[in-house]
Parts: sequence; C-alpha cells; structure tokens
Amino acid sequence: MRTTVAAATAALLLALVGCSGAENDTPESPAETASATPDATPPAPDAAPTPPAPDLEGLPEVVAEVDGEEITLEEFTQVYESQLQQAFMQSQMTGQEVDQETLKQQTAEGMVDTELLLAEADARSFAPTEEEVDAAAEELAAANGMASADELFDTLEQQGLDRAEATDQLQQQTALEQLFADEAGEFSASEEELRELYDGAAAQGGAEGQLPEFEEVRELLEDQLRQEHQNEAVQGLLTELREDAEITYHL
Repeated sequence: MRTTVAAATAALLLALVGCSGAENDTPESPAETASATPDATPPAPDAAPTPPAPDLEGLPEVVAEVDGEEITLEEFTQVYESQLQQAFMQSQMTGQEVDQETLKQQTAEGMVDTELLLAEADARSFAPTEEEVDAAAEELAAANGMASADELFDTLEQQGLDRAEATDQLQQQTALEQLFADEAGEFSASEEELRELYDGAAAQGGAEGQLPEFEEVRELLEDQLRQEHQNEAVQGLLTELREDAEITYHL
C-alpha cells in the first residue's frame, strides 16, 4: 500500500509495549525453589482466561480497497490481533463474549478510515519533522514509564517491531494529530460550557464535596471540551471523506 495502515497507530505501539511486562517477570531464585518440600504441592491456581484465537478463516488476500489502495490480509491480521486482544480484555470486565464477526468489520472500517485520513494529511502537506517524531517517541516512552525513547524502541524491537517501522508509525500518528488540530481549528470553551460539564460530573458523583473545586479542575475541563470538539470535527471530516471515496470490503 501507499502507507502502512494501522487502525490506531499509537494503540498498536502501546499494545506491543504492554506485552513486554509479563515476559520480564523475575523468576524464582534457586533458594526459593528449594524451600518447598517435595510432597508439599501447592494447590493449582485458577486457570487464567484464554483469549480466543483470531478467526481469519476464509478471508481473502485483499480485505478491503479504498481509492485503489489495497488493505492486505497480512496488514489486516496485524491490526486485528491487537484489536482482538483489547476486546478480550474488555470482555473480561463486561462479561460479554467477543463477537469476532463484528470486530473484523469494525477493524476493516477503522483501517479504511485511517487510510483516508492519512491521504488527507498528505494532501494538506503535513509532514512531521524528525524533531516532532522524536518528541512523540519521548512522550510515548514517558507515558509507559520508560526513561527514554531508546528504551521504547528497544522494547518494541524485542516484540518484533524494528526501529524503522516504529518510527514510521509514529510519523503517521504525528501527521494525523496535526491534521486533527488543523481540522478542529481554534477552540475556546465558554464559562457556561465549563460550568455545565462540571455540574454534570458533580451530579453523577453523588454527594456534594466529592469533586475538587471548580477552579482546581478548570484546565482538565477545558482539555476535555477541546478533545470533544476535535473528535466532532474529525468525525465530520471522515463523513465527507467516506462519501467522496471508493470503498470496497471483501470480508
């Protein structure tokens, strides 16, 4: 394809980073192992829920096409496996079984949307500089409790994503963020909007006094309203892009 499509570039990177946690658990020392008597077998813990295997049987080599660009099964599989893992974790909290047919359709649609947005970013000449991509890597590393971008890239490489691929995905993510900011334009929340959001949160919170004072959370409220404004702008843009695009799904 013209670009490496990802339904959510940052989410994929975060998912790969998260995978390293379980693998780096410290094993028992020899002394700890020897301390257990031979016939003192501890009861087996309850088996952890097992994520379902990706159901990709019957899918064609080209999962979708958008304006002549193909989303291949290989590309789809990489994103779908990540989405399935996230959906499974959510299902453990909600108790609802993962519907893979619905998830496959949602994943394909998300990849098409990403391709449309990347094409629009390219059309508007958004090309993040090396410094901007480096800053994005440092921000992602800090968000995952890592000391530096180098540690982030090392972790990703251990999970099978080399530095060049990770940098390419970060570049795409940064270009999308620049597109979103451009589409949303300047935004300033009114006092009335801020008060309405605060009062709504207070009403849901129950007893009076559970929330910090309004002025203490003003910046957080402004950030939330700014994000909501940007989300609405991006959804509007996507509606226009879909209407003008030639999209075919082969699921």
